[in-house]
Amino acid sequence: MRPLKPLSGAIALALMSAPVSAQLMITEYVEGSGNNKAIELTNLSAAEINLSDYSLQLAVNGSDTFRAPISLQPVTLAEGESYVVYHSSASAELKAAGHFGTSQLAFNGDDVVTLFENGTLIDSLGQLGKSISFGKDVTLRRDPLVTTGRTEVDSPFDVNDQWVVLAKDTFDGLGCSGLDACEAEPPVVFQCQPDKAVPVYAVQGSGNRSPLVPDGRFDSEETYFVQGIVTARGESLYKGFYLQDAQGDGDEATSDGIFVYLGGNPAPAEIQPGAEVCVEAKVKEYYGNTQLDVQDNAYAVLGEGYPIPSPVRFRVREGETLHDALERHEGMQVLLDQDSPLVVTRNFSFDYGSYRNNMMLAHNTPLYNPTHWYAAETQEALQMAADNAVSRVYLESDFKAADGVLPWFDNFNPETGYLRIGDQLTGLTAMVGYSYGEYRLVATNHITSGDLLRTTANERNDEPQTADVNGLKVAGFNVLNYFNSFAESGNPNATCTEAVVAPGAKCYRGAPTTEEFAMQQAKLVNAIIAMDADIVTLMELENNGFDENSALQSLIQALNDAQPNKKDHYRSVKVRKSDLTFKDAPGFENVAYFGEDAIKVGIIYRHHKVKAKNHARQIQMPEQHAPLNDGATKSAYQRHAMMQRFNIPGAKDDLTVIVNHFKSKGSSCWEDDTQFAEKEDVQGSCNNFRVSAAKVLGEEIRHLKGDVLVMGDLNSYGMEDPILTLTSFDPEDRGGKIYTASHTTLGGKEYEAQGQLIERGYGLINLKHKTDYSYSFEGELGSLDHALVTPSLAKKVAAVEAWHINAPESNLFEYGKKYTGELEKSDNIYSSSDHDPIIVTLDYGKRAQWPGKGHGKVQH
Repeated sequence: MRPLKPLSGAIALALMSAPVSAQLMITEYVEGSGNNKAIELTNLSAAEINLSDYSLQLAVNGSDTFRAPISLQPVTLAEGESYVVYHSSASAELKAAGHFGTSQLAFNGDDVVTLFENGTLIDSLGQLGKSISFGKDVTLRRDPLVTTGRTEVDSPFDVNDQWVVLAKDTFDGLGCSGLDACEAEPPVVFQCQPDKAVPVYAVQGSGNRSPLVPDGRFDSEETYFVQGIVTARGESLYKGFYLQDAQGDGDEATSDGIFVYLGGNPAPAEIQPGAEVCVEAKVKEYYGNTQLDVQDNAYAVLGEGYPIPSPVRFRVREGETLHDALERHEGMQVLLDQDSPLVVTRNFSFDYGSYRNNMMLAHNTPLYNPTHWYAAETQEALQMAADNAVSRVYLESDFKAADGVLPWFDNFNPETGYLRIGDQLTGLTAMVGYSYGEYRLVATNHITSGDLLRTTANERNDEPQTADVNGLKVAGFNVLNYFNSFAESGNPNATCTEAVVAPGAKCYRGAPTTEEFAMQQAKLVNAIIAMDADIVTLMELENNGFDENSALQSLIQALNDAQPNKKDHYRSVKVRKSDLTFKDAPGFENVAYFGEDAIKVGIIYRHHKVKAKNHARQIQMPEQHAPLNDGATKSAYQRHAMMQRFNIPGAKDDLTVIVNHFKSKGSSCWEDDTQFAEKEDVQGSCNNFRVSAAKVLGEEIRHLKGDVLVMGDLNSYGMEDPILTLTSFDPEDRGGKIYTASHTTLGGKEYEAQGQLIERGYGLINLKHKTDYSYSFEGELGSLDHALVTPSLAKKVAAVEAWHINAPESNLFEYGKKYTGELEKSDNIYSSSDHDPIIVTLDYGKRAQWPGKGHGKVQH
């Protein structure tokens, strides 16, 4: 910040001959790059002026009214002194020349800028009510002979009458009036005082806050001298550098390192690892990160080429959490080796917290969603959520990663340079920091796939582990918005409009280009063929009919083209005409839709293995239409289920297969905004609405005879209310009550005006309960995809598997290219979707041979 300065001799001479009306005036105007906006005010009177009596006001875009006043600080300007107001997001160079920053100072070259004294206009630029460009991308300096303000703001404004136009982003005259640049201030030479230095470990202390920052404050009351060796620079995520005590105190409870913040600027070139640096700074707790806050370049390089303190091998001591261990190392460089208890719990993907790609590591083992294991309102679920929160750390680079690039991992690719959830990283060094409410490891070197420790159980498997178990195989697979309608496809459905599918629905959810669609289709085909299932239930198919132009038939055709043996070919079940909705639109004449959603479910099967009995049937799911206080209606919809009965040649019993895709957790339903809004529900939005769907499905199954298998993405983890409703639960163990949604209809008729209490489940058996995962979200694993069976069918289950080809992988390997830059893609089976397929093998007696497997024994 530039100190206040008196007028130059020439201006003082002009002032001596000025009329008595001389006053506070606008003497410089800056409209530069981005938010480089500034107004210089100068006291041209012979007396002191207190700025609390003054304000700046703007009228923008040709308006004839002013915006809210920009009040100035209560600063007293002596005769001839100048004061600079700047935009708070201006460049560091402009800020250094200014005195007061505010985001209100936002104008362009055609906006009126005025100065008021106690509500009276005393100076101005521009013409009120007119949008005339006079100051775009320029710096204006006022003629020093002008000593009275322009008060006729309604009159035409000619910038050349009183102003000199200078180049864009010229800041060297701010802080002193006149046409010339300000005289350069002699540089202030920082003097380190080693005898007063406080060791880094004394700054950090043994707690999660510095002992030098008083309770109730975020910074220390005074500045401290601190010396140490530079271990790393911060260029982007953390702008400054890391300083570490050369010796340390030998106490593991106190960190020997700390981050030095330089006012939002990267460290200067002379500050490099190995340099010894002394700073004078306040100690600051910046959103949980203990750092030294240096002002006015109060630092000095004392020497170069010193040994850089070796990274500390990262360990978590018995009895402490991962966050405890990270706090002990805050600001230090650590090494992850084979004994460091950190594994990947979220693969390289987008982090909404910091809005950049990164990864997440966990203590000892990948984290699981609490409601995968425990009912939502139980103490166990709450405790697991709390444990998860202190058992994770983000891993990233200092620079924002370019699309498709993992900066610290060489040769990141979907074939040989991949990482999987559960992997352990060795040889990686990183700085320990804290930002965006989380601990973060900022990588400082590079590793390769050869530095990964991966268990055999966690390795990729090109075929399901249960592939050698004979029997009837039924799979469930969410195919990640498989849409064959898009502008480049040449498909007759390429004219897809939202109105054709459903009000407010999106048409082109899947691949946007022919190239990406071909990649998506190839990955899905390879994955489904490798499953080798006799019946495949599908979710997230485009709801665009069942004919040869539909997404469903395009997938079936691609599958059959890839399998020369006709016995391996698939066909779709036939749906009753009465269960279809027919709509006519250009390009969509007489197309049959299954429900109203943009996506639908489907069932395909191998005719040589099973026989479809009659047509498939639709099980309608409830809708919600809730009245709001303003007279409007809040509506929510669900995808309908599909049910098909199969005859199994040689088997006594038929098999009924039902596929469903419950309402998304990210949707919005009436309960989320009204009576339950004050209670945080860890089960996600629309939970009650999914319970309603589970109830409708359960009632339907209750009337079915024989073996029933329900498969699908039910958008509920294993111990959440919809799954408990379909299976069984003890109300005492639930930790709360389960209710359906209010204001629901079914088949156009009122279903439940008021949400109803679910007192018992429908008795299905969840084959994947607490055994495995199929989905990864925000660093936590769990199963949204389920295989639920009736007790009669449970006796015939020989094997069940969540085939981990997607959930443990990076979603950057999926077919989409929008955020992956130049990253190569592969048509392999991995990341063919964001959900793992579920595969169930059924033993129907004489037809099955079980080599080495116990009859009826479930394999996980």
